[in-house]
Amino acid sequence: MFAPFHDPTIIALENGYLGLSTDLGHHNVTGRTSCDLQAWSEPFSLLPETPDSVRRHVGTDHFWAPELVRRGDVWRLYCCASRPGKTCSVIGLAESADPCGPYTYRGDVVVSQHSDTFTQANAIDPCVCADRDGKDWLVYGSFFGGIRILPLNAEGFPEEYHEGKLIAGGGHQAIEGGYLWYHAPSDRFVLFTSWGDLGRDYHIRVAYSKEITGPYEDSQGFVMTDPDPIHHPGDKLCGGYNFDIPGLETALDLRGMPVRPDRPPMPPELTFSGVKATGHNSLLHERDGSVWVVHHARPEGRMGPPFLQVRQLLMAADGRAMAWPLPREYGPLETAGELPERWRMVYLSRCNSDVVYGRPVTLAQTEAQREGDVIRMKLFCKDWEGLVYRQGSRIACTLLSKDGETLWGVGE
Repeated sequence: MFAPFHDPTIIALENGYLGLSTDLGHHNVTGRTSCDLQAWSEPFSLLPETPDSVRRHVGTDHFWAPELVRRGDVWRLYCCASRPGKTCSVIGLAESADPCGPYTYRGDVVVSQHSDTFTQANAIDPCVCADRDGKDWLVYGSFFGGIRILPLNAEGFPEEYHEGKLIAGGGHQAIEGGYLWYHAPSDRFVLFTSWGDLGRDYHIRVAYSKEITGPYEDSQGFVMTDPDPIHHPGDKLCGGYNFDIPGLETALDLRGMPVRPDRPPMPPELTFSGVKATGHNSLLHERDGSVWVVHHARPEGRMGPPFLQVRQLLMAADGRAMAWPLPREYGPLETAGELPERWRMVYLSRCNSDVVYGRPVTLAQTEAQREGDVIRMKLFCKDWEGLVYRQGSRIACTLLSKDGETLWGVGE
């Protein structure tokens, strides 16, 4: 079964998109191109050969979770390889003048050794973010040693030779896939992290900091390095869901691609309404200035292929991030107009990371108040505030509570 996207990164090009992901079905680092984020080309190699240093250290030519950034006229590809279940890993840097490659390997950036204590940083899941002065920082790490941040020099290599500062997780917490973004309007850095089991309850949490090195705090004031599992640090951005509304089913073919009328499926077709394991995100910055959360997911109730979901990232008036409940293929967001009376609401609680089913409610039950695109509700003993729009034939909303939980709604 072909799974085209796992740990996705997507770059907007002049005439389409370049997608990178973990793809253990192919050797080295591969990419795909698309005109619409749905139909993708066959994989092609970005890094023609596995570097000798990588092969010696981890003994594999399969790479995970690549990161791609442009610096001047050069594209920098950060790629990682690891021995599964161990902290014997390496993050490397390759460069090219063309985002589609081929890339020339420049050297190892971070190398981690295995230890039975599992307490040191693990050199996987790279992300590069520039601070206010344009200086690059590497965010990396996973379970075991947590998520770290390390300053980079002008050539893209570590400026300081240590593991970096711990900014999230640690203490064997199930965290990985750190992604960092500077939100200029609120003058804050936004840290996205993925938590849980990637085949079951994977989900995305966010936290914020005025400084790129942290501390990163959620809406409750908990720092992301808080080891207390009861606190569940991080605002819940996205998780498993099932609105249980006819017409909102997702269909995939054997390649894990969305089924469309203009592309016949490869039988048997996989149709499902629930989505689980939404995680390991990056951000797609569109040419029109919009920002989209890019992550993989799986069908509810089965270990189906990981597939790509792209949903718009919206920002509340207080600078907190909100993910749109419907994927991009439903169309662009438009002013909602008159709101339907009947809704299905999905409450993405911090303490429940399983698939959450939509609860039928009426607008009157929520005591909804609307001012333009802004909507406020009372539900599940909480006050919620967010945004409401029309997308295709559906009106939907995304809201946040003061303590950083998410409410998604779709009108019936």
